[in-house]
Amino acid sequence: MKKVNEENLKQELPQLQLNESAKERIHTALLNHHPSPPATKSFWQGSKWSSFVATAVGIFVFSLLTVYIISETERAREHEQYVKAEEAIQAVYEEMEENLQETAEGKLLEPIEESELSSAQSSLNKVEDTSGQEKEKLTSLMREIEMYNQAVPQANELQIQINDVNKILSQSVFEKDLGEKISSLKNEMTITLKKFSQLENPSLKAFLSTQYTAQMNSLETEFKNYMSIQDEVQALKKMASEQSVGTKEFEHKAKEVMSRVDQLSNKQMAVMMEDEIKKAKAEFQQLMAEATEKKRREEEMLAQKRREEQASKPNEVNLNGTVFEEKEEPQSDTGSTEDELYPLEFTMTGSDGFTFKLSRDFDVYKAGKGYDDIARKYGARFYYTPSSDMSYVIIGRKFIATVSLVSGAPVEYKDLFVDLMTYKSKKYTREQFAAIVDKVIESGEPYKMEEGSGGELLSLENGWLRYDRW
Repeated sequence: MKKVNEENLKQELPQLQLNESAKERIHTALLNHHPSPPATKSFWQGSKWSSFVATAVGIFVFSLLTVYIISETERAREHEQYVKAEEAIQAVYEEMEENLQETAEGKLLEPIEESELSSAQSSLNKVEDTSGQEKEKLTSLMREIEMYNQAVPQANELQIQINDVNKILSQSVFEKDLGEKISSLKNEMTITLKKFSQLENPSLKAFLSTQYTAQMNSLETEFKNYMSIQDEVQALKKMASEQSVGTKEFEHKAKEVMSRVDQLSNKQMAVMMEDEIKKAKAEFQQLMAEATEKKRREEEMLAQKRREEQASKPNEVNLNGTVFEEKEEPQSDTGSTEDELYPLEFTMTGSDGFTFKLSRDFDVYKAGKGYDDIARKYGARFYYTPSSDMSYVIIGRKFIATVSLVSGAPVEYKDLFVDLMTYKSKKYTREQFAAIVDKVIESGEPYKMEEGSGGELLSLENGWLRYDRW
């Protein structure tokens, strides 16, 4: 019977799992217990009623003590679960904040590992609802973490697209539909950021709106800048081919466009645009020289025609009957012929009506004497334009070579070109430079070499040898 009662008692009162704090409190209560002094014997002493009351009081006290112990133990267990959940969730939350702070522009966001997320959620599930506001605080943090993980794939997809467009902008040739691609990406970004505006975490909202908006604005500005400069380069090339402006205006415009090109972040694109500008300048100078030569020939033909017409007219007779015969000018010697053909200075007028001076005054431009010595070997002379970087090798009034930032000559004057450029560069022997020129002529492929911020390019274009140095 006693065993049965014990079993029933175990079922009604489950075994207590006391932590150290509860055990210590019970131990202290038992040590501090002072039994009541023995009462004087009374009528009730030894009676069954007295025994029953004592037993009942004992059971009642034991029950109260048991309930108190269970309550304290449960409270301690709940607190321990909350502390564990708080530590786990806070650690994940701090990792999220750290990702937002350390993700540099152009880099992808790191998501929270699923195992960490599951562990934090599991610890939260163990927190009892009785925790009230404390549990709600942890639930709110957990919700922000989950929103972060949901936003990461969309944010990274947006970043990948921005990086792709930036990669295209770093190449020497843009895709034809790049403008449309940038516009489409901007619209997609606007829609995505609008979705992100509903997020609760202020750090995440700030990161998403600032990070991608700043990159998109920079990308769009850079693209428009490239397009604007490219249009200016094309306009410059058109000026050169149409000879629509004077030399001073053209050179001023070329200098202005070149300064803008120098500021481009895409150095490969900048080099290509600079090459286009140099080609436009060379074409402008070449066409101007050709136009000047054409005008000279036309004037010479007109003068010859007038002389022929004058020679065919009969001698005029005055009223006295005196005949005036046209006298032929005496033939000049060799020296005077050269002076007439190659004067110290003379002016030429371009097709645009702009007149420029050519000079052989080597007391002013001392380096010109060396070029002139080379030119004389080929029956030509060297002239330069004062207050300019342009100089020419001329036979009669025909330009057969230019010596400047962009130098050149027809292939038929290859040997002259080799001599001039060897003298100009001081870098190669004549044999070395001649070998490079022959290779370019045979292959048709340009020769290019870059050294730090300088370099050189030798190419063949429509039978014209062209040498750039920078």
